[in-house]
Amino acid sequence: MTNPDLPFWLGLTRFRKFGPIRMQKLLQGFPSMHDAFHASVSEFVHAQIESSVAEQFCQQRSQIDPQKELALLETHQIQIITITDPDYPLLLKEIYDPPALLFYRGILPKSERLHLAVIGSRKPSLYGKQVVKLLIEPLAKTKTVIVSGLAYGIDALTHKTTVDVGGTTVAVLGSGLDWNHLYPSSHKGLAKSIIQSGGALLSEFPIGIPPLKQHFPFRNRLIAGLCKGTLVIEAAQKSGSLITARLALESGRDVYAVPGPIHSPLSLGPNNLIKMGAIPVTHVKDLLPHIQETTKTTKEISYHPGSKEEQILYKLLSLEPLHIDDLIRESQLLPSKVTSILTLMEMKGVATPIGGQYYIRAS
Repeated sequence: MTNPDLPFWLGLTRFRKFGPIRMQKLLQGFPSMHDAFHASVSEFVHAQIESSVAEQFCQQRSQIDPQKELALLETHQIQIITITDPDYPLLLKEIYDPPALLFYRGILPKSERLHLAVIGSRKPSLYGKQVVKLLIEPLAKTKTVIVSGLAYGIDALTHKTTVDVGGTTVAVLGSGLDWNHLYPSSHKGLAKSIIQSGGALLSEFPIGIPPLKQHFPFRNRLIAGLCKGTLVIEAAQKSGSLITARLALESGRDVYAVPGPIHSPLSLGPNNLIKMGAIPVTHVKDLLPHIQETTKTTKEISYHPGSKEEQILYKLLSLEPLHIDDLIRESQLLPSKVTSILTLMEMKGVATPIGGQYYIRAS
C-alpha cells in the first residue's frame, strides 16, 4: 500500500454517506482524495455534493484518522483496491454504482477469468444439494471463478465444492472483513479455506461494520456485478436470490436457472425466472459454452502430444463438451486406447472430465 492517497480513500469511505455515487463525484471534482478529504463545504458543493452532506462530513471529519484506518487494515492483513486501479474488476465497473473501494483477503482473481455467480436457498432440499455437486464440481475444474455470498445453504455448498476440487471461489460479504464480524460466524473455517485455496473474501464495507440486514442488497449487487452470469439453484418466491438475479439482468448479464419439481416451494423462483427468459440449466453443458469467452485472453497451454493417437484426441477436444463415444467414433481408435490416452491427458493437465463421460480441453 504505497499510494499516499490510499489513507484518504479510506477516510472518505468511512463516512457512510459517501457511497459509490458521491465518491464518483469526488473523483471527478478533486485532483486527489487528499484534497477531497480536506475540502471545505463550498468546495464539496462545487463538486456536486449536497450542502447538508458536506456540512455533516466537515463536522465529523476530526473523528476520522486516515492513517489509523490504513494501519488497521495492515494489522488485520486486509488489502484494498480502488476503482482507479487497473486491477479493479472490469465487469464491476460497468454497473450503475460500482464501489469506489473494495476490501479483500486472499487473492483477487484477474478480470480475464470467467466469473459465474451461484446463488440459492439457505435451506436447500436434497435435490438442490445434488445439483450443486453435479454442476459446480465440473465447472470449477474449468478454471471458472465461482462467486457466492458465504450464506448458509447453496452459497456455502458452492464454496466448499469449489474448494474441494481445487477451484477458485470468491465470497462476497455484507460486512467488514474483520473476523469478529464474519457472517455467519460458523463459516469462519470455510472462509479461511477459500483464502488458502487461492480465492478471496470481498466486501465494500470497512473494518468494524457489522452484517446488518440493509447491507445484503449491496452485497447482492456486487455478486451480480462481478460476474458474466448468475446461476440460481432453488429459491422461494420472495428469495433474496431473485433480487440478485434481477440485478444481474439490469446490468445486462446472463441469468441461468435450474428448473425444479413443480410441487416444491423452492422451485418457484427458478421456474418463474425461466418463464421470464432465464436460460434453463439441466446439465453442465448448458453453461460450458459460455467459457469460450475466455479463449480470447487465455494463453495456450505449452503441450506436446506424446504420440500420434494423443495428438488426434487433443485436436478433437475443445471447450465444447464432447462425449467419449464421439471421441471414439471421430478418432477411429479402439475404446480401450481412447480411455487410456484420456487418462494420460488428464494427468498432463490438458483434458478435463466434466461428468457423464464428457470431456473438454483444459482451459
